[in-house]
Amino acid sequence: MSSSSTPDAPEPTPHLDLEDIEADEEEVEHEHERALGVQKGAKSEKGRSWVTLAWAAPGFIWLGFYLIAPLIFIVLMSFWTPDTSKGFVKDWTFHNYGQLLHPFSLNNAYWKDMLRSFQISAIAVAACLVFGFPVAYFLAMKVKKLQYQIALFILALAPFWTSFITRSVAWAYPLMGSHGALNQFLVKIGVSSYDHPLLDTQFTQLSVQLAMIQLYILFMVTPIFFLLAQVDRHALEAARDLGGNWWSTFREVVLPQTMPGIVIGSIFIFVLTMGEYGTVEVISQGAVTTVGVYVHSQIIGTQYPQGAASAVLLVFVLILGVFGITRFANLREQI
Repeated sequence: MSSSSTPDAPEPTPHLDLEDIEADEEEVEHEHERALGVQKGAKSEKGRSWVTLAWAAPGFIWLGFYLIAPLIFIVLMSFWTPDTSKGFVKDWTFHNYGQLLHPFSLNNAYWKDMLRSFQISAIAVAACLVFGFPVAYFLAMKVKKLQYQIALFILALAPFWTSFITRSVAWAYPLMGSHGALNQFLVKIGVSSYDHPLLDTQFTQLSVQLAMIQLYILFMVTPIFFLLAQVDRHALEAARDLGGNWWSTFREVVLPQTMPGIVIGSIFIFVLTMGEYGTVEVISQGAVTTVGVYVHSQIIGTQYPQGAASAVLLVFVLILGVFGITRFANLREQI
């Protein structure tokens, strides 16, 4: 019986597709170029970072030397021991804070002055907002021409071209007192007299309060003015077309867009008036004491550690106050 075997089928020869090879080569080249681009981009980004750091370095050095370093020094000194001959010795103690915190009540002169300062600051912030917002609103919304806006705004800035102490003295003596301009006006309209003035503005807390409002109101007007100038006029027209009256348009459109300016102005006035002592001493002639006057008196009396501890607690109160004010607006999202 014969057997026959079939030969194995020949293996197919590999077929090289030139188009696929060229496509693979192009993809490899693109990947290589992308890798080089990423490296160049990283180097460029790193270079820009160094340039930015070089530009910011002088500002950081300035802030570190004139702001951060003094604060650190004040905090350290607040824990040193007072000395009558040298002012202080570098012996660590909590006695300075103990004197301020015990008793933690209005029987303690420090906290009594702190409360008075807070009252003056709160009234100043509220009054500057009440009187300053209409001024900013008029300049930004009612004055149509930019030239007139700039001219009127410069006119509002004019009092700030003079010295701060000069403005305090000019406000105190010609305007305050029973024979000052304010009481003379009240006498002429028949609501006051020289012997029994309606408003006691002669070296009193009221005179200090009025001076604070006059001196710091522009810190409220300025940020509100710039934000009001950026209010979208089309949004105002749309609100009117939808039937909104003046109050609803103001509440729903204008006020939310100006809230960051109100917060910024409030922070400026609150911080500046809480630590104020020069204006208080000039206006009240020592009849009114605030926490700024308290700290200043400690330093003048060479009680440096006690004054430093008083200043540290004041900064802590200011931080709490600023934190509370910023709760009214998210500055990062709204500016």
